[in-house]
Amino acid sequence: MRTLLCLCLFLAWAQNVDAKSLTPEVRDTCGQNRTVLGNWFIIHGGPDLLEEPIPYYTAPVEDDPYQNPDFPPEDPNPDGVCSMKWSDSIESSTGHKKYFLKNFTNIADSEAEGFTVTHAGHCGACSTLQDLGVYIRQNLTDSTRMCGFLGTVSHALMRDCLMSLGFSLPCITIWEWNILNTKDKCFDVCLLSYVTGEPNNKPDGTLNDCLQCDEDKSGPNFQFFSGRTRRNSGIPSAIQRPPDQFYDMEHCYWYGDL
Repeated sequence: MRTLLCLCLFLAWAQNVDAKSLTPEVRDTCGQNRTVLGNWFIIHGGPDLLEEPIPYYTAPVEDDPYQNPDFPPEDPNPDGVCSMKWSDSIESSTGHKKYFLKNFTNIADSEAEGFTVTHAGHCGACSTLQDLGVYIRQNLTDSTRMCGFLGTVSHALMRDCLMSLGFSLPCITIWEWNILNTKDKCFDVCLLSYVTGEPNNKPDGTLNDCLQCDEDKSGPNFQFFSGRTRRNSGIPSAIQRPPDQFYDMEHCYWYGDL
C-alpha cells in the first residue's frame, strides 16, 4: 500500500514540479548567483580532492547510527568549526586544486593556520565543498522529501535520486540513513502533510508536524554525522527558522573564474 501511494505521489510531483528556488544572490554567496557558485563548488570540491589527513567523520557512514542507542556521540568541541584550505597540489587529470578539511576548536585557531571556516561544528560526511555546492545552489526541501518517498519503492531509486542532486557518496550515506529512519518513525504524519500540501511552517512559525517529527527523531544523528547542514553553513532554505539557528557566514573562497 505504501509503495502504491508513493508512486502516485511521485507521478503527481513529476507533473507539477514547481522549481522553488532560493534567492539567487544573498549574503551566504557573497553576492554571486547561487546556481553558478554552487556548480563551481560541486565541480571543484569532490572528496577525491581532499588531502590527508582527512577528518575522521568525513568518511561514508557505513552502519546505521539510528540503531545505536548511544548515538549521536558527544561532540568534544561543540563550539568548534570545520575549516578548509586550498592545497598547492593539483589533480593532474582535471587541473583542479586539492584542499584540506580540518577541525578547529575556534575561529582564531583556524585563521592562524590560514584556514577558512566552511561551517560551524565538526567536519562530517557532508563537509566537502561538493556538498556545500549542492546546498547552495538549490532548495533541497522538496527534492530530498521526494527521494525519501522513492526510498519506499526502492533503495536504488532513493540513492539515484540523491546522486542526481549532486551529493558526494559519503554525504549520501547519512542522507539514506536519515531518510530510512524518518520513514520508519514519521511516515504516516509525513504522508498526510505531503498529500494535503501542508506548508513547512505553521501560522505561528513552528515546524509542521512532519518536519518536527523528522527534527526530533532523525535530526540529532543526521546533524552529528553529516557535519554540514544548511543552518550551520548559513544557507537559507524553504523551511523558515529563527535567525539564531543560522551560523552567519559567507562562502567566498573560490579561485579563478566562476
